[in-house]
Amino acid sequence: MRNKRGIFALLLLFMILLAAGCASSTAPTVEIGGEILPSLYSVVGEKKITGTSKSISTGLAEVELTYQGVSIDELNSYIESLISDGYLVTQEASATGSGQGYQIGKEASTEGNIILISFYFEDGGSTVINYAVGAGTITPETRG
Repeated sequence: MRNKRGIFALLLLFMILLAAGCASSTAPTVEIGGEILPSLYSVVGEKKITGTSKSISTGLAEVELTYQGVSIDELNSYIESLISDGYLVTQEASATGSGQGYQIGKEASTEGNIILISFYFEDGGSTVINYAVGAGTITPETRG
C-alpha cells in the first residue's frame, strides 16, 4: 500500500511539472492569474515556442514565452490588436541590449489588479513575451 502511494505521489508531481512547463504554440489564449488573454497565435498564427517559464509568488503571477521566427511586423500586429482591446502603452519601445523592449497594460478583471505584457524583440533572433498579473495601477507613458 505504501509503495502505491509513493508511485501515485510521484506521478502527480510529474503531471504538475509537465503542465507548468508546457505551452501550446496553437493556443488562442494565455491563462494567468485568473485572466484569459489573447495569445500571439490568435493574431499571427503558429510560431515555434522555444522556452517557457511560469511563476507565482505573493500577489504576482507571471508566464514568459520565448518564440522563434516572429517578425517585427507580426509582433506589431499583435501589439496593435491588444491596444485596440483596451491596453495602454506603459513603456514606449526602447533599445535594450541587442534588441528592443516595449510594454503595455490594462486593469485586470479583479479590482486592484493589473495586467502587464512586456515584449523583447531581437532582430533575426528570439522574441520574448512576458505576461504578468498582480496588484497595481496603470500609468500610461507620456511623451516628454
